Amino acid sequence: MSDFQEAAGKLRIPGFKTAFFLFLLLGMLLSGLPAQEEEDEEDVVFKGAGIHVRLGGGYALLSGGDFHKGIQGLYEWGAQSIVDHGYTLGKSDEHPLRSGYELGGDIVYYLAGRLGIGLGGSLTRVNKTNEQRFSFGNLPYGMTVVPQIDIFSFRLGLFYALPLNRLLTVCFNAGPAYYSVDYRLSVNITEAAYRYSMTQKAEAGTLGVQGAVGLEIRMNPRMAFILEVQGRHARISGFEGKEQLYEYLGGPVSTSEASGIVYYLEKEGFSRLEISPDPPAAGFNAREAVFDISGVSFRAGLNFKF
Repeated sequence: MSDFQEAAGKLRIPGFKTAFFLFLLLGMLLSGLPAQEEEDEEDVVFKGAGIHVRLGGGYALLSGGDFHKGIQGLYEWGAQSIVDHGYTLGKSDEHPLRSGYELGGDIVYYLAGRLGIGLGGSLTRVNKTNEQRFSFGNLPYGMTVVPQIDIFSFRLGLFYALPLNRLLTVCFNAGPAYYSVDYRLSVNITEAAYRYSMTQKAEAGTLGVQGAVGLEIRMNPRMAFILEVQGRHARISGFEGKEQLYEYLGGPVSTSEASGIVYYLEKEGFSRLEISPDPPAAGFNAREAVFDISGVSFRAGLNFKF
């Protein structure tokens, strides 16, 4: 198995998605536990150290920017190349790079009643498998384009809790955040006497802002269930990494490797991403690729009070 095929296999591991659903299952199980006897009395309110640990996960929507357009164009270029070689296109299974799953948490210290300050972090994984089937006669072949982007966020937030009644509290938070992005891409095309593989790996980071509004549903004096919508804004460029190419032409094998900046360019009528130590030649409408993570997340979780 080549390094390129091995990399493509690793990108398909659904461990993050599994952890996300296991966490939500744990939350539903905990929400079904009987509350302590003391919570039956409305005048009993838990007064602890003012520390809240908020854990949750959810579904994230984002813009994608040049990375969305570049990977989309690469997929379209591959399909056109297949047609140009005389193959018949079959089923296409395409997924835009605009959504993923998120897990994270915050530790909040309430200074005085409703106002608190918190530190938190999360991991958002955007993993898509795009497949184009094609054939020559009765012989089936395929192309796969598998991007994976891991977004690590580290945030500082100001929290404000507004109780509506004994059971419901509306919570607001906002503040700066640092976003670190780990980008991976694997492309594989298999034809009768031809193999094409490409991998890209790059990283970058930047500062941004985030804010959220949520509803806490009291389960018992020390725990609440959270439903939250979070917004974020950040545009990241200056990705640095490595690109590897592998081609098998029925006999000779061609390989190449380049390190440098991730560029967005338009080539042969299709947009694409390319890693190069130098800017692409003039005429390709090239620029440093920008990953736009601006968007919203819909999260559910638990708030543990100490």
